[in-house]
Amino acid sequence: MAKKTTETQAKMSAETNRRREVREVATKLRHLPPVAKAEVVNEVVTHQATKQFGGFIDFLREQSVVGLAIGLVLGTQIKQVVDQIMLHLVNPMTLLLLPGKEALSKKTFVLEWGGKEATFGWGAVVYTLFTFLIVAFLVYAAFKLLKLDRLTKKKDESAPAKDKKKDKKKSTK
Repeated sequence: MAKKTTETQAKMSAETNRRREVREVATKLRHLPPVAKAEVVNEVVTHQATKQFGGFIDFLREQSVVGLAIGLVLGTQIKQVVDQIMLHLVNPMTLLLLPGKEALSKKTFVLEWGGKEATFGWGAVVYTLFTFLIVAFLVYAAFKLLKLDRLTKKKDESAPAKDKKKDKKKSTK
């Protein structure tokens, strides 16, 4: 019971202090010339905006949202490149190598059973698998080319190394 009373008094005291500060600032503002008032208001607004956006920026940093966004954009662009490769290189090659006059993505076969028939688009499946393999290869190649695998290893290796040093210090004591 006494704890609740103390908390309530602390809240009331904080509120009273805040109101007093607001009145002091209002009094000071009334006595300032218009240019100085504008500067103070501008400064307060800038401070509040920075404070609000600061939390958002911290969120972006902590959650690695920027890295995720970059990965998404690059992945989308790689997909477009691969689609063009498939459309303008692989499809024409399949026209030369496979029987028929349609592109790989249009290749089908028909299966009949009991008076019913079903059309299977095997070419679209193969086309999609080729696209996936090319995208996977390009992502892997970029990962190795930029040596991103070494960055993750360094982070992983540094943590156990620190733990080993701590363990050695503890064992010598």
